Formats: sequence, C-alpha cells, structure tokens
Amino acid sequence: MDAQSQHLFSLPIPPSTLAALTKAGYETLDDLPQSDSANQLIDVLNIPLGASQTLYSSSQRPNSGGPGNLPSTQTAASLIGSISKRKSRRFTTHCPPLDALLDGGLPEGGILELSGPPGSSKERILLNMVRSFVEAGRTILLVDCQDMCEPCHLDELMTDNSSARRLVSYLKIGSLTELMMFINNLSSCNDSFDLLAISCISYPFQNARLTKSARNYILEKIKQALTKVNISQNVTIVVTSQLVTKLVNIDGTTGNFDSVGAKGVMVPALGHVYLPSAKAFRVLVALNGPTLDTGSFRLLAPLKPGL
Repeated sequence: MDAQSQHLFSLPIPPSTLAALTKAGYETLDDLPQSDSANQLIDVLNIPLGASQTLYSSSQRPNSGGPGNLPSTQTAASLIGSISKRKSRRFTTHCPPLDALLDGGLPEGGILELSGPPGSSKERILLNMVRSFVEAGRTILLVDCQDMCEPCHLDELMTDNSSARRLVSYLKIGSLTELMMFINNLSSCNDSFDLLAISCISYPFQNARLTKSARNYILEKIKQALTKVNISQNVTIVVTSQLVTKLVNIDGTTGNFDSVGAKGVMVPALGHVYLPSAKAFRVLVALNGPTLDTGSFRLLAPLKPGL
C-alpha cells in the first residue's frame, strides 16, 4: 500500500491523538499538510510532539530535490482554515428540526441512521438527502430494500428530473441474500458515488431465520463494507431502519415476558453494531405530526448535552 494512503489508525499513535485527527477530518497520511507541519499539528490540535513526529516520519514523502518538487509551506492559520473547510460542508435534510439536531445538516463523509415506525418521515428524509446531493451535482447510489423509495417517489421531490436520472443509480434489493451480495461487492464497485442511501436496511432481516452468531457475522460484514467506502472514498452514508420492541427490566438490563416490572421500548432493529460508530449519527424519528416540521426527533448517538 502506498505510504501516503495509509490509514492513521494503523500507526503507533495514542488513541487521543487519533481521535483529535479524525475529528479534524484527517484519516490517511495523504490528508496531512506538508512541510514543517509536525510543529503546526502541535500548535493547532495540541498533539504531542512524539506522535506528530511519528506521523511525518511514517509518511516518507518523496523529494527529488528539484525546485519544482519542493513542498509548499503552510502556516498555522491555513491549517486551521483547511480543518474548518473539512468541517463546513453540510447537506441539508430539508427538515428544520433534524438539521438543527445535526448542527446545520449532515457533514460530508458523515453517516446518518434514521429509525422509526411505519408511516414516519424517515424515508422522506432519506429522499430529501438524495435531493440535496443531486442539487449539489453529486452522484448517488440509492438502494431500496422495501419498495419505499422507488424512482417515481424521487421524481415527485425534484424540480429537475433530468439531473436526478443522470446522477442517481437505483438498486432494488429483494432478500437478505441479495443484500449481502451487494455488500460483498460494494468496495469493488466500478461506479463511484458520493452518497450511499439505503432504504430500510433492516427489512431483509425480518423473515430471515438466523442464529445469533450468524446475525452478528452478517452485521460485522456490513460494518466492514460501510467503513471501507466511508473512509477510503469519503462516501456519505444515509440508512433507514425499522424499530423493534425490546423488553427492559427496571434496572436497565434486558428483560423477557416473565420479568416482573419489565416494559417494552422501541429500539432500532439492527442495533448499533453494523455502523462505523465514530462518525455515525443515529436518530429516532417519531410520529408526532403530519409534516416534517411537526415530527419528533431524538439523537441516540453521539450523545450531546441538552439533547
């Protein structure tokens, strides 16, 4: 593997350093600024000197010595500007309450899971995200697992249907086998895309008779595939999921129908293990009104004070 495309998580750096770099938008050695930026990382991100030096010694950037190959210098101010730029691009969900919950929209390269009961606005919001990417001239792969996001539904939202047909690729999934075939081939897909939108990823699991170990294996495979395209290609990911009832005891442990005082709560059908947790926003969508503005949204992860 090319040294400069090496992922930062493979380097011998402290977890706190990796977290600071990831939060700032750096994921591979190739993302790091050139020249004497080891000191700049110390100043701007408060990264320890040893860890910063490790990053730049690992990059092994070639230099032929000619003036045309000399790396350009970068000031701390420009480094801060590049970090800000990485964080600034957000795509609206066209749902004001949800945009507010996401600090203005879903950041580019982010991951959003929308879970809700039948009839909630989760699929409409997913199509709104597709609309936002179309309006920005970005390419989209729309995967429909429950016939809830057919092209005709997207046409109803778009003012320029020709752009949607040019930028959106549509794939219909009819079973768990088809879903896993898609997942296994996802990273080797010849067509590049900026947004991966999966409608009701939990639906193919609904009638599948799986052991707990088989289910966990499949969810881990999905997580690996989503993580790979998200990190290597900076693909933004939006998925919707059904809810299931989970019995919870008074002390918070998992209960059953024989547990005294246990109550049922609605939780996302696939849990959280299939999502790359570091960059995922998990939102619960409730039925509190007929429009997107009157719906209720709860941020399950990441946890934020006051939300």
